[in-house]
Order: sequence, then structure tokens, then C-alpha cells
Amino acid sequence: MRVLFVEDNTKLGAATKTSLTRAGFAVDLFETIGDGWHAWQVAPYDVVILDIMLDRESGLDLLARARSDGVTTPVILLTALGSIDDRVSGLDTGADDYLVKPFAIEELVARLRALNRRPPPLADPVIRYGNVRYDIAARDLSVGDESAALSRGESILLERFLRAPGRVITKEQLGESLHSFEEEFTDNSIQVHVHRVRRKLSELGANVSIRTLRGLGYMAIIFSELANNKETS
Repeated sequence: MRVLFVEDNTKLGAATKTSLTRAGFAVDLFETIGDGWHAWQVAPYDVVILDIMLDRESGLDLLARARSDGVTTPVILLTALGSIDDRVSGLDTGADDYLVKPFAIEELVARLRALNRRPPPLADPVIRYGNVRYDIAARDLSVGDESAALSRGESILLERFLRAPGRVITKEQLGESLHSFEEEFTDNSIQVHVHRVRRKLSELGANVSIRTLRGLGYMAIIFSELANNKETS
């Protein structure tokens, strides 16, 4: 299970991360809302542990932003605020669970596992863009009657592109999606994955292109839109 942990108490954060790692979790720890939100946007987390009382910031603001953007990742609020009103406020903002400091690591582990056992929210498992149809669960890319299976890396990149058509996605964002934050990635590894996705789109006759924007990153765009952009530029 991959966990995003936002906690500005350095000692508590490090100790909790160590304990959760020993319990079998992959934990990415951040101390600010900005860093936590960036990570939440680019990496697929199973659960988020979010401190409310951050330095000059409120974790509830991050939670409210995520929920307003349609992010449904389960969230555990971790805080010293334990009154009924505080709990109700956190749950009303969109939290799934609430744990008051000080806490036993065993209880946090149990709550994480309980949240991860919940069935995921219903969502369309198929993404369509242009003449492309992509079945996420099956990793099946199809155009008309023709289809191709994708590797894990190819499927991660294609889903990123198809969920944000017409938007620039940087190499750093793609690398963070493919690897944990503690792993190194190279420009060459990203280029190889993008090349393979492009080749499969081309072989199937897709009208979707993964366009390179030098110095910026990549963008998924339909051929007709690409032509129109060239005419108006």
C-alpha cells in the first residue's frame, strides 16, 4: 500500500514513517501543503495521512481542494484537535477517518488497512479520446477492431496523457508516476516509454498524438487539433 503522509513535525513524521515502513507500507513524507498537493497530483496513493495543524497552513484546506477536484483517495486526519466539533468539521470536509494525537502506531496501521479494504468508488474504467479507447483495468488500447496490450509503464503514461488531454505533462511528473520519490529516473527512460506508447498508437491507426514540447514536456492531442494549432500559430 502506498501512503502519502503530510506532517510538519519532523521528528514525529520521521518516526511514524519508519514504523509504517517496517509494517510494510511505502510512505512518501512531506512537510508542507504545497509539496503534499504536488505529490498527490502525480502519484497514485492508496491512502493519505494528513495533519490538520501545519505551520501557517491547515490540512483541511488541502483536503477540501482535493475533494473539490474530484480526488477520492481515502484520507485519515491526524491531529491534536480532538473535540466533537473538530471531528465533525474534518469529516464534513471529506475525511474518511480521524485519529487524535498522541496515538499508537498499531492503531494507525489498523486504520490504514481498514481503509484500504474498502471497495473503490465506482468510476468509468474506460477512457475515450479521439478514436482511442483505453480499458484501464485490462491495459487494453484499442482503435476500432484493432487492439494492443500495454506494459505497466506504458499504461501509466497513457492514462496520464488521456486523463489530461491538451495539457502539458512534464518529464518530472511522468517520472514520479512511474517511480517512487526515492527512486532515480532518467530522461532516457521516460523517452523510451513515450516512444513505445506512440508506436502502439500509430500501429493501431489512432488519431491521437503524443506531442513533444521542447523544454516543457509532452501533450496528448488529436491530429485535427494539432493541424488547427499550426494554422493559427
